[in-house]
Amino acid sequence: METLTIEKLNGERLDVEEVQGARLVSVEDSGPQPSTEYSQLTGVDGNIDMGTTFGTRTIKATFIFKGLDAIDYTLAQQEIWQLFFDHDPYYITWSRLPGKRFLVHCKPFTDTRINPYAGTYEIEFDAYTGFAESRGRTDEDPIDLDSDKWQIFGQGIELDEDLVYTDITSSSFKIFNAGDITIDPRKHDLTISIQGIGTPILKNLTTGDSFIYKKTLDSGDTLTIDGVYPLLNGAHCGRDTNHGLVTLLPGWNKIQLTGLSNPVSSFGFRFLYK
Repeated sequence: METLTIEKLNGERLDVEEVQGARLVSVEDSGPQPSTEYSQLTGVDGNIDMGTTFGTRTIKATFIFKGLDAIDYTLAQQEIWQLFFDHDPYYITWSRLPGKRFLVHCKPFTDTRINPYAGTYEIEFDAYTGFAESRGRTDEDPIDLDSDKWQIFGQGIELDEDLVYTDITSSSFKIFNAGDITIDPRKHDLTISIQGIGTPILKNLTTGDSFIYKKTLDSGDTLTIDGVYPLLNGAHCGRDTNHGLVTLLPGWNKIQLTGLSNPVSSFGFRFLYK
């Protein structure tokens, strides 16, 4: 039986089918919603491409509910409202794509009565980030296809490769982005941690990006690049860097970490999908 799962921001997960008598009928995803902006210059033919962004997409789930009687239906209706309506956004996951989730807000909805104790619900969600993300995070959830946080097909994972993201002790290695969207720390969740002794220079040779810490790390220090914020042992240290950022293209990224003895690095992020 197919299911739709709600995951609250605190990690609590609830299947809609936990409402006794509720059954998922279908899920429809409107797909990516690209929007391209153009600029026109006087006296110049055509337009200048200012880039494409992805807007809110709509995901519609249809349920049917059958109660024992009219009172049972009314009580279940209260449960359904409590489940879907929230001040905060939450994630939804569909059992056909168990390794992907969408961050959503629920639109207003009402039921369509079939009889006094049965009805259907068509519930639309605004997936306002425009894309899906992996349920698993590379620095928290080792890629194990027996885990319910990853899926074998449709997630871009290289099945014949040993994908390593934590406790990397090499100065030259590769990081695999299984998604189809570039991970950009200005917009997306990306945490890089570096340990070692010396002055670290982190480069993505695939993109040409580089991050330089201008002072010296000592044994026991941890340099973290949390999104756009460099932190030394938890304290902001942006003034001691080149203010560089490292992005990760879809597929393999060749990474070089120089200037350190005994380097240890980790890359934490979620894969993103159109």
